[in-house]
Amino acid sequence: MKSEPTQKNYKALLAVFILAFIFWFMVKMNKEYDYSLDIPLNITINNDDIWLKYPPPNEVRVAFTGRGIDLLQLNFYEPAYEIDLSDETGSYEMNLSDHPGYVKIPREVSVDVKSIIRPHALKFELDKRVEKKIPVLVQAEVETKPGFIWATTSSKPDSITLTGPASYVDTIDAITTVKEKHTAVNLSFNNQMLIQKNPDFYGQYTPEKIDIFFDIQRLAEKEIENVPVMVDNVPDTYDVVPLPSVVTVYAKGGEKILAEASEKDFKVFIDFKEDWNPRKPAKSKIRARLNTSLNISHAESRPAQLDLIVQRKRR
Repeated sequence: MKSEPTQKNYKALLAVFILAFIFWFMVKMNKEYDYSLDIPLNITINNDDIWLKYPPPNEVRVAFTGRGIDLLQLNFYEPAYEIDLSDETGSYEMNLSDHPGYVKIPREVSVDVKSIIRPHALKFELDKRVEKKIPVLVQAEVETKPGFIWATTSSKPDSITLTGPASYVDTIDAITTVKEKHTAVNLSFNNQMLIQKNPDFYGQYTPEKIDIFFDIQRLAEKEIENVPVMVDNVPDTYDVVPLPSVVTVYAKGGEKILAEASEKDFKVFIDFKEDWNPRKPAKSKIRARLNTSLNISHAESRPAQLDLIVQRKRR
């Protein structure tokens, strides 16, 4: 029989506590306070020929004053320190504390700016605005499982548009991705990679991410026969004949790449100017050079050394 009054007493006490808390909260929220908050720094340049040279800070710390309830509301809105540089060129300095009106506060919130805590001053360097299309170089390290090889990489898009100050953009011929590492890979895969931004300059990178396809293939070997041997840079006063005139190329790489490989994909040659030594006998062995446009891990000619018959032309 005593349990019912006890439960009623607890409910009454809880109700009193809640009312007291609400009353205390309302009293506190109507008092004046100072409150510091980091707000975004927004730079506006309505001039298509001008661009910021160096990145400004992202935020400005501002001390606000107002009723507690309004300061609490401030956290749910988006105040910002806004600077318009549309009419500026070259270099421009300003003391942020001299411009409290640049702090944009929503009309719904009744607070005032007490002071600018940091930064106190800013210097802006302005430059000519340049837009340039720049190729992307993929920075990646791919370790495959035994018996597989990282054959090729393709990006989509293969270039980005960089907008920024001329003193920076004009010096850039290529841009890289943020480096990544992948291990124990045995299947081709797609991945999105971020563009590596230069933190020292203020640039806009479009897009900021690109799609990369990593082509992983089984490791294969192939012999390509009847690859002709060429002799480059032969003076008009000489007749030069390589022996043999054709060789076999042994190649190692991705199975799909090698499956389509032919003698046209390889150049086996001797650079007469660089490789031939006139002090040696007219018939002497020279190591052949080999070039290929294929993305393979290894290629060599067989035989590797060739005879070179050199005769001076008769007049």
